[in-house]
Amino acid sequence: MIASSPDFQKIGLLGGSFNPAHAGHREISLTALDRLGLDAVWWLVTPGNPLKDQAQYAEYDERMRVARRVAKDPRIVVSDFEKRRGLQYTVDTIDAVVSDFPGMRFVWLMGADSLATFHKWKDWRRITEQVPIAVFGRPGYAGAALESDAATALAHFRIDADAAKALPGGDPPIWTFIEETENPLSSTAIRQERSKKETSLHVTDATQPKLQAPFGPLAFYLNLEPALSDFKSDVIEGLSKSQKSISPMYFYDAYGSRLFEQITRLDAYYPTRTERSIMIENASAIGDAIGESVAIIEYGSGSANKIRRLLGLLHDPVAYVAMDISGDHLVESMSALAEEVSDIPIGGICADFNETIALPKDCVPPAKKWLGYFPGSTLGNFTPEMAAAFLKRASDTLGKDSAMLIGIDLYKDEKILERAYDDPEGVTAAFNLNLLTRMRAELGAELDIDHFDHRAVVNHEERRVEMHLRAKVETTIKVGGCAFSFSEGETLHTENSYKYSLSQFERLLDKTPWKLDRVWTDENEWFAACLLSNT
Repeated sequence: MIASSPDFQKIGLLGGSFNPAHAGHREISLTALDRLGLDAVWWLVTPGNPLKDQAQYAEYDERMRVARRVAKDPRIVVSDFEKRRGLQYTVDTIDAVVSDFPGMRFVWLMGADSLATFHKWKDWRRITEQVPIAVFGRPGYAGAALESDAATALAHFRIDADAAKALPGGDPPIWTFIEETENPLSSTAIRQERSKKETSLHVTDATQPKLQAPFGPLAFYLNLEPALSDFKSDVIEGLSKSQKSISPMYFYDAYGSRLFEQITRLDAYYPTRTERSIMIENASAIGDAIGESVAIIEYGSGSANKIRRLLGLLHDPVAYVAMDISGDHLVESMSALAEEVSDIPIGGICADFNETIALPKDCVPPAKKWLGYFPGSTLGNFTPEMAAAFLKRASDTLGKDSAMLIGIDLYKDEKILERAYDDPEGVTAAFNLNLLTRMRAELGAELDIDHFDHRAVVNHEERRVEMHLRAKVETTIKVGGCAFSFSEGETLHTENSYKYSLSQFERLLDKTPWKLDRVWTDENEWFAACLLSNT
């Protein structure tokens, strides 16, 4: 019953209308990844379930977008496979997937509520002969599921949940029941806001990808499976330090990201608009200096606004590759860009740019050179040592005779810096304090947010702006069974933003393969767009 060879990729298939996707779908997927030892889970969003009223469905593009937003894990891939192939029944979908991806082993995932009615599905017995099945608990359905016609007929082929990791290698029919998923949400109970774009995923490089999925508008997509951060572990480790600290990466949940977008539009926050003005006013010179027929890779791509501006000033670019650690956001934003910008191939790499990356150069047309693009002032969030290490890795990725266009925030008057990081409207304060809100909501931390306030400090010796959360009174944060005391005035250090002079930046480059070729600044010399070369 159990296959002996482990030489295949293990993929869970979770089908359904996702009308809408919700935390229950995600919980099943994460549990399946862990308990079954899967490499990925594909959410197969069906155009319509024949057992349900078609009038109940939200628009397909809305369901796809909401599903990607809910997934929030690069190992969960939201796919339009059924829609593109014109498939309606699970038995036909499994036939097609198994045929299209012969180098993989699939497990069908379903909730206990689906097992209760499984005997009504078209050719349900043949489904059990095609792939192993994992059933996950739902409140109130365990009895009906395990006493159902299908469960009774398959009783002899059920394996214990403790042996679930053997399921992907099993010869069907084989199934298991995993009880610990008890999320009460159901798609019929909730509805989400309508979306604007349908997106999908495309993988073409057969030699490198860690994850394959059905086709879409991207020229290629590689998931290099960046290590996922552990919020709770990082919080406990950071609070245990003599100078309590936490990574600024945890600023960016959905609410934090919206707050940061507000910050970039504030009068006090100069970097975004200043960099934009530099790019607009020097468009021709920047384009000429970079040259023609380049392929671009953007580090930490985020939204597509900045790359649109760069593509508009380049001479005949041949390709654009976006790199970001958030796979679902990357696929959604870059698929939308690929549909809008149809004259060059656009690809995506889900990766941590703190790792050395090998570019999939065979997936894009030949380029005269590669251009790394690192806009904004993100380099300032690294210590100088970390910044030099990043630049060395970027040079290794891009190869010799490449270029890099990078944004540098320049050192300036203390009052300008303080106002930028502690704006009169209090948006940056809310952005900083949202870390505490996340700790309480996501980790069950016991803390009083009102006991803390936001502080931005200019550290002249280190030439950086520091953000802290300062305890206004003696207080305690309890998380993960640990208690961390704060004396009055003690701080939790949340971010550094290093500022450079051009001479300091050149000294930093002396520790890397790069040299400074061209610099464009604004009239106040607050910000610089720097073009580097490694010839």
